[in-house]
Amino acid sequence: MGVVGERENNNVKKCEHDAPAMTTSDDGSEGAIRTTYPERVVEYRDLLSKLSPDEAFFEMANCPVVSFQIAEDDFHSSTVFHPESRTTTTTSSSSSNARMIHVEQKQELENSCGGIVWESAFALAGYLRKTVFMHEKKKKKNATKTTLLRDCIDIGAGTGFLGIWVHKVAKMQRTVLTDTMKCFDLMRRNVERNFSSNDDDDDDERSHATIDVKPLDWTSKQDLDALTTTGRGKFDLLVATDVIFAERLVEPLILCLKTLIDPERGVCYVCAQPRDKAAFELFQDLCAKEFREFRKVPKEELDFSFDAECELFEMRL
Repeated sequence: MGVVGERENNNVKKCEHDAPAMTTSDDGSEGAIRTTYPERVVEYRDLLSKLSPDEAFFEMANCPVVSFQIAEDDFHSSTVFHPESRTTTTTSSSSSNARMIHVEQKQELENSCGGIVWESAFALAGYLRKTVFMHEKKKKKNATKTTLLRDCIDIGAGTGFLGIWVHKVAKMQRTVLTDTMKCFDLMRRNVERNFSSNDDDDDDERSHATIDVKPLDWTSKQDLDALTTTGRGKFDLLVATDVIFAERLVEPLILCLKTLIDPERGVCYVCAQPRDKAAFELFQDLCAKEFREFRKVPKEELDFSFDAECELFEMRL
């Protein structure tokens, strides 16, 4: 979350176990994964075929580490998790280039709900893969540097899952994960877990040098100035999930988005559940006034069947 202390994490029980270390390797077969976990790996969508969306998310949220399987050559992705002690099914990938993202969750973060990966992050990742990034992939053949998305910032990143996923899948030139200091160490650990300067993978080694973690309080001019005066400054892709949760923070959030977005080429996607009706209405009213383009993405363009409550907004200056 971008500002500490508004949402309560009442729907998810507290996990009593620390996240164990994980290692992965490819044994030569497609989608094969070896880990230090005694449990096998279960697919999120497999859970959804057996459980309600709320129950499936409950299972996910109570795991110390969430994993996300990606195949970067075709942008196919599926979510998996490591349960404490349950019978599960093993995932596989149709691509030999499949990789895993491993994200530690920390429910005990005081006064913050940034310690787990929320449904909206999975929902937005799916939308970006099927629309935005697929379109970018087609543009790359004839595109110039000024027409492609290069710089991404994840607002209220929490665990850092979505920003890490974007950086790996879209191969951004720069990605910055932001949240309050309460989430800072968790974001940093998850970046280190997924990008290593000593990694044998050249892409991950390059990515390690271009993904960063920064503190951001939406009400802090100092934090915003620090972000806009480094690198290329403004960002052409802004992503944010479950950031509309308090009416008093809507204006600071919108000011934050306007400050960080590139006015010429930038696009912002905000995905959230309508937890606070007044905050949601105010957000839409103000965005319609403050942005040149603002729309609520129609349901027919979304594949949020696993979480129909999520709503997606797209905006440009």
